Amino acid sequence: MNINYKSLIFIFILLVTFASSCHWNDFKKGEKGYQYKIVREGNGPEFENNHFILMHMDYYYEDDSLLFSWNEKNIPVTLQYIDSVWENSGQIYHGMNKLKVGDSAVFKVDCADLYEVAFRRGIPHGLNPFGEITVYVGIEGMLDRNEFRLWQADQFQVRQAMAQRLRQEQLVEDMILIDIHLEEQGIIPMEFESGIRYVIREEGAELQPQKGDEVSIHYKGYMLDGTEFNSTYDTDEPATFTLGAKRVIPAWEEGVATMSLGAKYTFYVPSQYAYGVRGMEGIVEPNTVVVYDIELLEIDKKGN
Repeated sequence: MNINYKSLIFIFILLVTFASSCHWNDFKKGEKGYQYKIVREGNGPEFENNHFILMHMDYYYEDDSLLFSWNEKNIPVTLQYIDSVWENSGQIYHGMNKLKVGDSAVFKVDCADLYEVAFRRGIPHGLNPFGEITVYVGIEGMLDRNEFRLWQADQFQVRQAMAQRLRQEQLVEDMILIDIHLEEQGIIPMEFESGIRYVIREEGAELQPQKGDEVSIHYKGYMLDGTEFNSTYDTDEPATFTLGAKRVIPAWEEGVATMSLGAKYTFYVPSQYAYGVRGMEGIVEPNTVVVYDIELLEIDKKGN
């Protein structure tokens, strides 16, 4: 089943418009104490047991603070419909039982009920358990189990392609930052195909490490502005790792493999070959270019 994203956006805009102009006294009272209003009547089928419901869902705290939006993930929220479960899983599920494909609605539910009963987890810090949550829901589609598996596979491919595009864009941005920095410093580097730039500060002996060899290095890590974040020189305790075991950042794997015993290199590393989108908590921010001065001290040839 193909998802009509134009329709999804239309429903979202309709709900936003409704939110700014509706009269709350138009709401009906649900059986479990919540309030609801059907904003748009669709012409799709009613929910079928064990099918998967595709919807957008935004919810706001009583001071209009946005708590969640389907826009953050850029894909519909998916929930498996089991009527006996939905009937007894809190106000929001009970309310959505009234909907069918194509419907849009707004619900006002108790904060404690939404988190503790429907979501089965604790109430987030700062929210009043007796407060009210406004939930905007638009039902976009319904899939049986086979259709849902195909849809999941399609979404996986879409996310993979998007992630690859974002990585490529970040790499280009990082390389531009590195090149500007090097030009300002009057440094002419060499480079790997990956985009890592490097400068040979001191040549070493002929001996080079191979995959599986254990290497010992001294290093200093710092930002482009010179801010240091880690160094083995401070403690005089070299770092040791097995080349090719992928237990260190990719830049170390690629860079050290090109060095010879006793050599000293400086590597200018795009973020995806360092600490990527996660960064290093409290030390390196996500998507940050880093620089490493590395000295290859020892090579233990495959454990011998």
